[in-house]
Amino acid sequence: MKKLRLVLLLFVGVLLVACSNQGAETGKLKVVTTFYPVYEFTKQVAGDEATVDLLIGAGTEPHDYEPSVKAVATIQDADVFVFENENMETWVPDVLENVTKGKVKVIKATGDMLLLPGLEEEEDHDHGEEGHHHDYDPHVWLSPSRAIQMVEHIRDSLSDNFPEKKASFEKNASAYIATLKDLDATYKAELAAAKQKTFVTQHAAFRYLALDYGLKQVSISGISPDSEPSAARLAELADYIKKNGIQYIYFEENASQAVASTLSKEAGVELEVLNPLESLTEKAMKAGDNYVSIMKENLKALKKTTDSAGKEIQPEEVEETKTVQKGYFEDSAVKDRDLSDYVGQWQSVYPYLLDGTLDQVFDYKAKLTGQMTAAEYKDYYDNGYKTDVSAIKITDKTMEFTTNGETKKYTYKYVGKKILTYKKGNRGVRYMFEATDENAGQFKYVQFSDHNIAPVKTEHFHIFFGGESQEKLFDELENWPTYYPEDLSGQEIAQEMLAH
Repeated sequence: MKKLRLVLLLFVGVLLVACSNQGAETGKLKVVTTFYPVYEFTKQVAGDEATVDLLIGAGTEPHDYEPSVKAVATIQDADVFVFENENMETWVPDVLENVTKGKVKVIKATGDMLLLPGLEEEEDHDHGEEGHHHDYDPHVWLSPSRAIQMVEHIRDSLSDNFPEKKASFEKNASAYIATLKDLDATYKAELAAAKQKTFVTQHAAFRYLALDYGLKQVSISGISPDSEPSAARLAELADYIKKNGIQYIYFEENASQAVASTLSKEAGVELEVLNPLESLTEKAMKAGDNYVSIMKENLKALKKTTDSAGKEIQPEEVEETKTVQKGYFEDSAVKDRDLSDYVGQWQSVYPYLLDGTLDQVFDYKAKLTGQMTAAEYKDYYDNGYKTDVSAIKITDKTMEFTTNGETKKYTYKYVGKKILTYKKGNRGVRYMFEATDENAGQFKYVQFSDHNIAPVKTEHFHIFFGGESQEKLFDELENWPTYYPEDLSGQEIAQEMLAH
């Protein structure tokens, strides 16, 4: 029904555009943007070459926005439509299916930027009220270093689509990027020596900011800036705050005096604002507020926590780490599987490591774990993914391996499973297959590992093969060639890797 409504809106929108008086030609591009940071970044790049309109104004929640007939007409009438990411503006894909192809140039501001898996936001503590949820976290603009990447992508996209205006776009972008680099440098300098690296927020929107500047965001649920928490929740908060020595909780807007007073009195904590910059009022913009000025205010607020020594703050609810996917299970849960679980056409991920497509994955891993640098992670996975088998086609009885353009196909039978215990204490299951053809050579013995322990269609897998024996393959723990469906792009594979 929602998609049908959007189609009808687009139809009416086209009629409105056809009947509208578009006014005298100004020679300027007509650019429509979704919400504030996209508007600000695009406006800074476009300069005098375009009129840039903001679709979602202050007072409207970007997460919940649904386009009106007028909004659809505005998009259809534009030369360029710029949005942040389909994980933020979830309605955009349906709209784009029906806009006039080729007329409206579409720019996704995040470009090929990979996103972290999403989090529930502002969910009521007793689960009685759902909050926002994104499959992937779209709040990248709240990190100045990533804002620079967004501006660069907008610049390049506009230049590619309108090469006659490229010089102007590049000049405008260069000036603004210099300002953003100053902001980035200020964040790095001010937060490098943070005495307390964990901050507590009511809106889980600042993970990229935390990740890029050496901090850690901890979000709490069951509180809002305009309603006092229940007595039970207040008691829980007081205990949690005292246990962790929390001095500040950050809200996305100024909390009401009643809420601030209650939390201060009963829980001994002060409230501060971290602005997620999803919108900015016209009054604020006319007063001179903008992305850079608000981010400087956010930094001042953060420093109230980071400038005061304190222990690392723990989340209220610690995520379960001992899952099947991470290698923790009972022997009784392990079941036999056949080749049908792996049916499909698969591509090796190794070429994407070599061409740099996976570099963002390694950068995230380095920042999330702190165990190795991005370069060290890349070396580790280079050894793991390395293979000359570029593709594998699997049916319920056969496997066909492609090496340097040459294919070899063999029939296989299932011969059992083996549970392996690793150094860290977690475990994995190898599912074993054997070629019925005695001349299968290095593909005689094959083992699969895909973090599953019972029959299920796999989404990706690690494979081990050799010509000596199944037992010999059990010793191979350093090289695990990895395969994903052949219809996925390198970018899609990299994003899937971050999701798991």
